[in-house]
Amino acid sequence: TATGHGKSSRFNLETICDFSHLSQNTQKHLKNVYTCLMVATLCATIGVWMSLNGWMNYPRLAVLGSMVSSIWLFSTEFNYQNQIKCFSLFATTAFCTGIYLNPLIDLAINIDPQIVMTAFLLTTCVFVCFTLSALLTQKRTYLYLGGLLGSGTSVLLVLSLMNLFGRSELLFNVNLYLGLALACGYILYDTQLIVARAQNGESNYIKDALMLFIDMVDLFVRILIILIKNSQKKEKKSNNR
Repeated sequence: TATGHGKSSRFNLETICDFSHLSQNTQKHLKNVYTCLMVATLCATIGVWMSLNGWMNYPRLAVLGSMVSSIWLFSTEFNYQNQIKCFSLFATTAFCTGIYLNPLIDLAINIDPQIVMTAFLLTTCVFVCFTLSALLTQKRTYLYLGGLLGSGTSVLLVLSLMNLFGRSELLFNVNLYLGLALACGYILYDTQLIVARAQNGESNYIKDALMLFIDMVDLFVRILIILIKNSQKKEKKSNNR
């Protein structure tokens, strides 16, 4: 029984890690994409750390810097000569993202220092699960989510604009959880889009990594806000007793 269980576990692990349906070039492209994604996460973490320590605590300036560097990156033609330039813009975008996330992270730390790590671990788990789901599905069915995600994003923008004037907690919560669902959907969609483009000869792994980084940050922010709200509710309940 133990042997059978071992074989079953090994089989399941091999199944999860089986990307044989992807070409070698596609696998190489994905390796570059996820390596860049890890670098971006590191750069963002450095940005958060520096900002928390008061060295570069300029979140509004960081928003502008992130927008400029990302637009510059997307408008730059990717080739062998421009790889270093593109990577520098990519790292700058991630670093600035970390800086402008600092106020939210600082708030979470003041409420409960464990919230940030919990949010990061949850984000990682959700991201990995949805990524594997997209990669292991041989049919590119998630690409059909594009229209639905676009419509959902439009609804999200309308709700955000309405909430600027209404200040409704209900609208805020709908926006928050709808955005969370959309973030998960975008992970599926963007992952399969990256695979499809790689199979068609696309080699801009930095641009693809930035797409996934944006998805991951969006997911992290929404999970963090949900955890903050839940922690505040628990604190209010305990204070009312």
